[in-house]
Amino acid sequence: MSSTTIAKSSRHTRIALFVASLLAVSSGVSAADAPKSDFTYTGHIDLVSAYYLRGATTTYGNVKPGLGNEGADAPESDKPVFQWGADVSHTSGFYAGYWASFINYSYKRLGESYDYYASGQTPPADFSFQKDKSIENDFYGGYNGAIGDFGYTVGLTGYVYYNGKHSNALETKLAASYAGVTISAQTLLNDTVWGNKGDTYFLANYSYVLPYSITASASLGAYYYTKEGKYLGTHDPLSGATCPTDTAFVVNGCFSGAAPVQGGYRHLILGVSQPIGESGVTWALQGILGGVNRYGIRQGNRIFGSVSYGF
Repeated sequence: MSSTTIAKSSRHTRIALFVASLLAVSSGVSAADAPKSDFTYTGHIDLVSAYYLRGATTTYGNVKPGLGNEGADAPESDKPVFQWGADVSHTSGFYAGYWASFINYSYKRLGESYDYYASGQTPPADFSFQKDKSIENDFYGGYNGAIGDFGYTVGLTGYVYYNGKHSNALETKLAASYAGVTISAQTLLNDTVWGNKGDTYFLANYSYVLPYSITASASLGAYYYTKEGKYLGTHDPLSGATCPTDTAFVVNGCFSGAAPVQGGYRHLILGVSQPIGESGVTWALQGILGGVNRYGIRQGNRIFGSVSYGF
């Protein structure tokens, strides 16, 4: 998710050489002889027109149309939001990073809605998913290695929500790359209000640099879903009974519409991006061809854009 650009790298190179030259003058050695760090640090601040999580443009639930952000449903934000992050990598292959985004509803309220339902209580009259809006924080780390022309990644991501409840999670990551194509699998390790333990997100990425520093990219995503979880599935936690046919338990009740599916195509995202000179700013435009969610509900097609500053 970081927005590292050719322009940014060039700017950092000049700054590094200038600093090295100053150090060389004071130490009596040449810039070429100055020690080089084994660490690389980058960061970014982004403004995106909307936040669509893994192609979920319409609803996470089992009925269409969804309730939108007012009902704590997809997308994560249907309004422009800021996102930000930072990364550090070592020449040995180890890496770590942080990524975050505002969300236009409350995972705290979503989790509380489950608690009210499971305990047989009624939420207060002023209960609203628009209060205590959340911020998603992703902390990740791992190792990037290579065997000949093949690259591989082993990593772990922790999802921590500010104003969240029953939403924090851990997810593993395994990836392999060759000739510009990267295929990855990310598996959720615990039940949350947004996914079930064992859910696995498969992603294939390809990017290609065009003239004028334009980069074209394509991302094909699919999911394997665990049908039964604590917050998403087919059983009512209040009574322990199975939800009726063609219904599903979605956080705070059994809802008619569709039953959980085992998996399916999630999205195809096509995009272009380009740095604006040596300003460190990059613009990007992406189009989503929607797939289906965990209940087989078709997601809508969307176009969204972003402006990012990398440093």
